[in-house]
Amino acid sequence: MRAYVQQGQKGDPNYLNLERIAYTFWERGYEMLRFDYPEFCEGALDRGLLTYPDETIVAGGVGTVRAAIKRANRSLPELQELPDCLKPWIGRKYWTSTLDEVRQPFEKAEQTQPVHVKPLYEHKRFTGTVFKEFRDLIPSAAVDGATEVLVQEVVEFVTEWRAYIFRGHIKTVANYQGDPLAFPDPTRMQAALDAFESCPVACSMDWGITSAGETLLVEVNDGYALGNYGVDMYVYTAMIEARWREIMGLEDNGIGVLL
Repeated sequence: MRAYVQQGQKGDPNYLNLERIAYTFWERGYEMLRFDYPEFCEGALDRGLLTYPDETIVAGGVGTVRAAIKRANRSLPELQELPDCLKPWIGRKYWTSTLDEVRQPFEKAEQTQPVHVKPLYEHKRFTGTVFKEFRDLIPSAAVDGATEVLVQEVVEFVTEWRAYIFRGHIKTVANYQGDPLAFPDPTRMQAALDAFESCPVACSMDWGITSAGETLLVEVNDGYALGNYGVDMYVYTAMIEARWREIMGLEDNGIGVLL
């Protein structure tokens, strides 16, 4: 098995994570090859992606992995950040729109409620942010108004946690923001996972706790796009591999079943 792991740049927030991914694949006995983005764009991974897909894994930044999926002639996964089947655990209104439509009331100084806005598909277009007034539009001013966005009512969370989901089980729950002593309700987390239709082999469910103590789903993240906030590296790399194979339409090789 050959693992292609993107070479990060020192100072990049993802640098250490990529180094740990590379080391763990090597430690697991895989042929481990590093690549940088210019090499990728020149086709350095194409032979593995197109000729030996069953022996190839790609790990890297979200944009790089999405580009690798396209170069392998596979469809990008359409995992919703807030799946409709999980509405009982979301606890707030949410809808899809375009950036232009969301901007209009703020540009016209109309009375409107604050909303949280983030790209629906193109996550690198701008960072998710809260629109409260006109000046909040400035960071996304250069973004095409036709860009589709996910819009949500604003909810203040005192803490946020990531539940790593692998093969239908919660493997680790890690705090990534806020009060580390305020733990999400395990019963709600498990009930939501049980109701999660078409759950991929590897993903995360992020949970927030409100000041009133309510546990709400923040979002779902795909297994190819997860930062590591504390999950065991063997489990983490197995999640990357299993989800990559699932997206590529390859037979499940059972990786991680015994972890």
